[in-house]
Amino acid sequence: MEKSTSRTIRLGILVLTGTLIFTVAVYLIGQKQDMFRNTFTIRAVFNNVNGLQRGNNVRFSGINVGSVMAVDIQNDSTVEVTLRIREDVRKFIRKDALVTIGTDGLMGNMLVNITPGASHADIIDDNDLLNSFSRIKTDDILKTLNMTNENAAMLTRSLLDITEEIQHGKGTLSYLVYDTTLRMQLYQSIRNLRLATEKTNSLLSDVQLMTADINAGKGLAGYLLRDSSTIMQLERTMHNLQSAALEINKSTDSLQIFIQKLNTGKGAIPTLWQDTTLVNDLRSTLKNLNQGTQKFDENMEAMKHSFLTRKYFKEQEKEAKKSTPKN
Repeated sequence: MEKSTSRTIRLGILVLTGTLIFTVAVYLIGQKQDMFRNTFTIRAVFNNVNGLQRGNNVRFSGINVGSVMAVDIQNDSTVEVTLRIREDVRKFIRKDALVTIGTDGLMGNMLVNITPGASHADIIDDNDLLNSFSRIKTDDILKTLNMTNENAAMLTRSLLDITEEIQHGKGTLSYLVYDTTLRMQLYQSIRNLRLATEKTNSLLSDVQLMTADINAGKGLAGYLLRDSSTIMQLERTMHNLQSAALEINKSTDSLQIFIQKLNTGKGAIPTLWQDTTLVNDLRSTLKNLNQGTQKFDENMEAMKHSFLTRKYFKEQEKEAKKSTPKN
């Protein structure tokens, strides 16, 4: 009886131990702890891990290469995630690799994705801290969508109000829509604007052709721009004009000085100009001279007809005719 009890106890202990070992093995295999492979650890820091837990898968380029070893809170805004990776994958992961948190399918478990870095970067070492990127949470997406829907509803309501006002003839837009006269005026304005644009384009084309001709040396403008001798002649002409302008200015200054002297009464000319008595005397003298000259002509004419001097004047006339050359 004692032997049977002892065997039963031993058998129970054996079964219990085997069950415990089997349970631990199933748990480790289920969590993919890679107990029988060489591994190394790397770290990444996130602001939010979105429910990531210890034991979740780690994928590199879509392939399971390890698992999450630990999720530790560093402070109120930083969470450090430690990853256990298979040693045979080390050569493919560079120091500039990017770590993100995703889901296995639409509603699957959380996992960590490692995106390969540049080929020229160094290979990662144990316990390296990789760059991380926190994706937008589903709650944030839903909040954004909800806000977008509310804004769309408000916009739709405002558009409906505007449409009703337009239909009832309120506002400037309704006036534009229903007033045919204004519509024709707007059409005419657009037509005039189109014609003005066409004329402007035509004018620009003419200007381009003119510019091309000038650049090619055609026409007077092109000749003036291209011919250096003409430019020099123009420069000399301008210089001569400037010199002439200076001389004219000097002459004008001299004339002004002369006029000032006339106005001040200095010299003979101002005296003649301003002394009325002398002017009257000069006029009387000239009148007497004219009268004396007239009387002298009359005396000469009388002498020509006098019998004493008539012969003398005839001989003078004959001498004058002889000395006059014949044509």
